Amino acid sequence: MKIADCGSTYSKILDLDSGALEIVATKELVRRKSERYDVATGHCARGRCAVYRNELIALAEGGLALVADGDFSLVDVGGRDIKFVRLKGRKVDKLDWNLSCGSTTGATLELLGNYYDIDFSTLPPSDRWVNVTCGVFGMERVLEQISLGTSPEESVAMFLHGFVRNVFDFIGRPAHFYLSGGFCANPCFARTAERYCRVTPLGRTVLLEGLKKGLE
Repeated sequence: MKIADCGSTYSKILDLDSGALEIVATKELVRRKSERYDVATGHCARGRCAVYRNELIALAEGGLALVADGDFSLVDVGGRDIKFVRLKGRKVDKLDWNLSCGSTTGATLELLGNYYDIDFSTLPPSDRWVNVTCGVFGMERVLEQISLGTSPEESVAMFLHGFVRNVFDFIGRPAHFYLSGGFCANPCFARTAERYCRVTPLGRTVLLEGLKKGLE
């Protein structure tokens, strides 16, 4: 049996029989026109699976599978959207989903990182931040900072700081949150977020854990 989290930029595919995990860019996945899954979630999963699961439900169930706390907040920051669940007494208290603006999603940051060849594993967090009210305007702020003599690394770190503030506001400014998704592999994101609260990364396969739990 194969299950998959087919995200907008990256997809995670797990073979439950062998335990083999594949993480692949979704732009490659869309070329595999005949590939199908038994259970899947994500923007690109519809039409590729026998059973489709809602992403927020998969996220919540993945959190319950991985986190022992009774009360906790869990956020998945993706390339296209941000998904948030808050649980109290291990019951869902709030679900939220932002789809409307690149100021709260990872695609803009990925574009900036690729363009300026930024290594986020070594990028130091910035004490400064720019007001990222929109992905496009945020990119303009980065270009403006560079034109004023700020290094590309510092300018992108300032954008990341503004991005983190948006995520922190979106999820209700908790004292601690669990992080899901590709930003678990971005140490600068977590170090910047820890200026505001405690952060515990859970990795990129939380939604897969939620799909597995749904099969029980």
